Amino acid sequence: MVERTVIKLRWPAARIVTVGLVVLAVVGLSWGLVGLQVLAQGDPPPAGDNFGMASSDVQWTVGELAFQSNYPAGFQFQAEIRSSAGPIVRGRVIWSHVPGTQRSRPVNVDPDTGTLTAVWDATGSDAVPPWVGLMYYWDVGDSEGNAFQTEPQYVEYEDTTHDWVRTETDDIIVFAQNLPDEVGPLVADAMAAQREMYRAAWGGLLPYKPRAILFGSRGAWLEWQITTVNYSTIGLTSDDWGGTGQVVSGGGLTDLAYGTVLHEVAHLYQNEFTLMVPGSWLIEGNATFFELNQQYNYESSVRHLAASGNLPVLLQGTGPGVSGRNARRGYDIGYTFWKWLVDNYGLEGHRQLIELLDQGIGRVAAIETVTGLTAQDVESRWRTWLGASALPPTLVPTPTFLIFPTIAPLGY
Repeated sequence: MVERTVIKLRWPAARIVTVGLVVLAVVGLSWGLVGLQVLAQGDPPPAGDNFGMASSDVQWTVGELAFQSNYPAGFQFQAEIRSSAGPIVRGRVIWSHVPGTQRSRPVNVDPDTGTLTAVWDATGSDAVPPWVGLMYYWDVGDSEGNAFQTEPQYVEYEDTTHDWVRTETDDIIVFAQNLPDEVGPLVADAMAAQREMYRAAWGGLLPYKPRAILFGSRGAWLEWQITTVNYSTIGLTSDDWGGTGQVVSGGGLTDLAYGTVLHEVAHLYQNEFTLMVPGSWLIEGNATFFELNQQYNYESSVRHLAASGNLPVLLQGTGPGVSGRNARRGYDIGYTFWKWLVDNYGLEGHRQLIELLDQGIGRVAAIETVTGLTAQDVESRWRTWLGASALPPTLVPTPTFLIFPTIAPLGY
């Protein structure tokens, strides 16, 4: 049984919450406003630093640090930071949604009060959905050249305009809007069931807890896509903010939890652990491989294709496509390749291939290294396993072009 915390978040329509105080206090976390802190002379801040101090006698005073979510329009930071050497004249707020990513905004200093403000407006292509997490800190400098960083603070980009149900486990954080209450626990169970397969296939787990932000209404989904509205899009996964957002308008909850979410989390693993060509059968087939619920029998559909003599060549050119009228076919064909690979070389073979791709080794060369076979042999064995009636066309090796030096005519 998965241990989980399920919380219903129900907000008044016009409420604005700062620093995530209300939400996180409910789950027993102590994210709140930072109280007044005066640093004794010569003592460094607990988790900050006074890098590049022009004076060893400077004292920094940190007052209230506040975060305000203005979803879906963005959010803002406010702080009271003082230097004993002089007024604050520069600074930035720097934040990360997941480890390895970073965003920042410059600080505006109120000339009368000295209050520091930084604003992120969700008006560009970097808009994010609600409920992404932020770990942020202030990096400021005074008029005398002293620099200081505050302790990191954790907050969330809250949507206070809709009712949400939050479910959190060791594997995932789920936010569900206008959906049955059981959807969060169902996703949590699916992630727990697939945890060790992720670990074995990738050589470790994600360095952060992914988020599944599930919208039960298209209107709520479209609110955060302020400048990039695409009415045909029903989902988006990003390693920049570490999760997947999905519009749930059809299909069962089981397929959502054990199919869609596991597929999208696999894309997060791809972005974290390896290099793959986006939009290829290799990347989509790999994500499909981690689904525990299939909408239909993917392998059977490809076996029917093989029996009809219409199985395309896999390792020549770009291989089967994953867009257009037959987009789903590329997913299924890619899935069968990964299934064949793991059936024959185990999850260790999966991990080895991932590591080779991460080193920048080409797809075909990496597959040949893991299997110990030529590309032609891999293609033949994969097709035979699927029941194809004939071997594929001879794979054409990539030509080697010889470049001869240009010889200029005499007199030039």
